[in-house]
Amino acid sequence: MKLDSFARALVYEHRRKVIAVTLATVFVLSLGLPGVVIDTTLEEFRGGTEEHAADAYVDRHLSGQAPNSTAALVVVRDDENVLTTDRYRQQLRAQQRLRNDPVVGPTLVEEQQPLGLANVVAIVAIRSDEGQDVREITVEPRPSLEAQIAAMEDLSAAERRLYTAWAVGIVMDGVDHTWPEGGPFATVPTSYEGNGKYAESTAILVSQRDDVPAEDLAAAQTRMADIVDEEVEGEAMVIGDGVIDDELRRSSFDSLGIVGPLAFLFILLVLLYAYRDVYDVALGLLGVGLVLVWTFGFMGWAGITFNQLFVAVPVLLMGLSIDYAIHVFMRYREERPPGGASDARPGAGDGGFEFGDGDDAGRPPSVRKAMGTALAGVTVALALVTATTATGFLSNVVSEVQPIRQFGVVSAVGILGAFVVFALLIPALKVELDRWLEARGHDRRQTAFGTEGGRLSAALAVPIAAARLSPKGVLAAALVVTLVAGAGAATVDTTFEQEDLLVEEVPDWMEGLGPLAPGEYTAQENIAFVDGATYIYDGTSTQILVRGDVTANDTLERVQNASDAANGTDVVLVMPDDTYGTQSPVRMMGELADDNESFAETFEAADTDGDGVPDRNLEAVYDAFYAAAPDGAGNWVHREDGEYVALRIVVPVDGTAGEPAIAEQVRSAAEPVDGDGLDATATGQPIMNQAVAENLLSTVLYSLAITLAVVLAVLMAVYRRVEGYASLGAVTLVPIALAVVWITGSMAALGIPFNVMTALITSFTIGLGIDYCIHVSERYVYELNREVGRDEALENAVLGTGGALLGSTASTAGGIAILGFALLVPLQQFGVITALTIVYAFVGSVVVLPSLLALWTEWADADPAAVPEHVQRRGQRRQQHSGE
Repeated sequence: MKLDSFARALVYEHRRKVIAVTLATVFVLSLGLPGVVIDTTLEEFRGGTEEHAADAYVDRHLSGQAPNSTAALVVVRDDENVLTTDRYRQQLRAQQRLRNDPVVGPTLVEEQQPLGLANVVAIVAIRSDEGQDVREITVEPRPSLEAQIAAMEDLSAAERRLYTAWAVGIVMDGVDHTWPEGGPFATVPTSYEGNGKYAESTAILVSQRDDVPAEDLAAAQTRMADIVDEEVEGEAMVIGDGVIDDELRRSSFDSLGIVGPLAFLFILLVLLYAYRDVYDVALGLLGVGLVLVWTFGFMGWAGITFNQLFVAVPVLLMGLSIDYAIHVFMRYREERPPGGASDARPGAGDGGFEFGDGDDAGRPPSVRKAMGTALAGVTVALALVTATTATGFLSNVVSEVQPIRQFGVVSAVGILGAFVVFALLIPALKVELDRWLEARGHDRRQTAFGTEGGRLSAALAVPIAAARLSPKGVLAAALVVTLVAGAGAATVDTTFEQEDLLVEEVPDWMEGLGPLAPGEYTAQENIAFVDGATYIYDGTSTQILVRGDVTANDTLERVQNASDAANGTDVVLVMPDDTYGTQSPVRMMGELADDNESFAETFEAADTDGDGVPDRNLEAVYDAFYAAAPDGAGNWVHREDGEYVALRIVVPVDGTAGEPAIAEQVRSAAEPVDGDGLDATATGQPIMNQAVAENLLSTVLYSLAITLAVVLAVLMAVYRRVEGYASLGAVTLVPIALAVVWITGSMAALGIPFNVMTALITSFTIGLGIDYCIHVSERYVYELNREVGRDEALENAVLGTGGALLGSTASTAGGIAILGFALLVPLQQFGVITALTIVYAFVGSVVVLPSLLALWTEWADADPAAVPEHVQRRGQRRQQHSGE
């Protein structure tokens, strides 16, 4: 049985079963809603890359950070000097409160208590009074905070400056200082000149347990900023996973809370205008609600995590669902136009009353017959739309970015739900509702939007006339536009940065939204300050992880070559003393040899050419390194079961440099140490972000290729089977292929890059846009088969579907464009270009496609009314054969 016949049979004979089964299915899916897990962290996007795996290895084996912990940076800035004795005392008292606070205290790592420059200065003062050589002072074990505060009481200004200089230049810069990793410049900016006199900001590093619930970690970090702000003069801010993840999470739901109601209101107004019938509007909104429950319930059952991308899903599905509804309802109205007699007669078989089946003169078709005819006309189109749109979504499963893969799957499931709901359930419900209303004297015959004449019909008549008079001219104009857009399309950038998913500022108009008003967002501003001040922390630190035969004689020489290459880049951080910030096992062992005679002997004996780099007996050198610096050596050379298996180079970078430049240059610096028994991987936050950006570009290319290939194959196969013309599938796809170029060219013109959201647009353009072309082609061939002739078929196709297409364009594009009011920039950009995509698809379907169809009809001899009788019989036999 054909699909259209099957749909008609369901409406005629089994509609109540359809209603029951569909509602039961939605109910079962709804049980998965409580299982939807929310995770808006950036790790969702970074996971799965080689760079992310290398970073995790460093964290586990070569980092001074305590196991199972995360670090937060509490920065205090002021217009005045923060390196005074009073400020130091204030910072130490603030740390006492942090330890004792009921919100912060339970999150702290016991063996790695908060550390700032004030702690180190106090420890230097205490150890110096005890007669310890400053070169042997370490921050562990620490005296109590009470002892540190007491050491500050009698500290003179000269001692404070001297001890600060020692703390920065000797204690925190030594090989045995293992945490924080940035050494002194994790606590003071690189603008500090090393003389202990002046700095406008300073930081306290806080180590927290990473098994703390996300909301508790965020609350603790926010509380830390409040405590330090109360205790220390100046302004306090905090940077850490807790507050950043909290802002990422809140921005997603604040965006959804704003755009969701706006999209709903917009679509409601569009439906009221298009339908002009409260019952049809209610059915449409019911269907949208069921589709959303279907989709998010599936997420819960499938264990798919809700992240920033899924903010777009409700808006997207609202538009697509209404698109389905408009096509079904308008085609149904075409079959039952208003006017004429409205007398009713008893309904067949269910005790109601309905209009006649159209066999009696002057009587319109019955509700059931009209809906059956409507479904016969649009079911194949809707099924094709579902298949092709789902293909566009599913093509993203090839992406190496997991949230994009999941977004593709969920969107495909959602579009399947839209088909089930709006091609089966809602038509069945409408038949029941209209029969019930007409049995009570309500005339349910209404005019289809766009068929009543007026400006819309006049506008749609223009491309019809162009297709009749000069179809080649229309195609030539479309080609010129495409070539211009294509030139810009090649310049679109690809980006993924943490700041892309953080809110820069909340627009003033949102503050008046009452309960929908978003909260306060400061993370991006705080990160910009820390990057600009050039603190060394996760955001401004890159690393080269080297694994393999690290005891080979030439390993450290190659490491030194990599360090030299890093120092020759434009992005490496330059210290206040004009030295480079790059650190490696060679540099750390060289500095240790300057202070440790025993290690110096081993180090120098292994250096056969006198260049300061050991080139033999490296295992013995590493052994001596561990013996001389038992706390610090493991941060630079990793050993497992007595075997040396890895080492690392740390390359601090300028926080204001672009991540693409950082990734390119640090990766290039890693090349001298990569290969020949060693595997070198550049990593760190900027490089992990760039790896995601590169995966986004592959997502764009691969998903586009897959979508084009699959959609073309589906269309050609279906049209070959149903209509006897495989070439019709290729013709139907051409306008949307052009629209892909148009939209990427528009992205270049608007300065919108491919990011985690917009990388979906090329496959979406085909998946969403082909809907419009399918409806036009399907209606055109339907009219041809009625032997009305090519010109009338074009007119009926464009005018008949044009109103529905315009209605769906307005509702879908307008609803999705409301994402432009979201807080997140990628969501704003996605809303704008997706709305443009839908507009371009509409233009392609009603302007370009009619001319293509006109030329195709002539080429394929597809017009039964225009071909000789023997050709017509051959075409009929071909169609009969294809339908068997």
